[in-house]
Amino acid sequence: MSPSLMKVEINLEGGHSATLFSCYAPTLAAPQDEKERFYEQLSHAIEAVPFQHKLFVLGDFNARVGRDCVIWSKVIGRHGIGKENANGSMLLDLSTKQNLVVTNTIF
Repeated sequence: MSPSLMKVEINLEGGHSATLFSCYAPTLAAPQDEKERFYEQLSHAIEAVPFQHKLFVLGDFNARVGRDCVIWSKVIGRHGIGKENANGSMLLDLSTKQNLVVTNTIF
């Protein structure tokens, strides 16, 4: 892991498990290579989670994902706000590749 990525595994009832990642992504002003390194580390960490675990990726991604729920139909809902920024594009790309949903755009 890294200082901006923390992992917790929790045993649940019935032999189930959950894996939680707490993230603090680089800001919009951070160098591009730092942002790419963060998303690469997060992607590898997600891929290492056993398939049967419940997965939660939480944190501050310093990103705006925008409102385009047509293009990003499997990733964001109809309640996004603002315009997508560069960090938002990286988060949307990761979410698409890892089959994740940005849940605060759903509610």
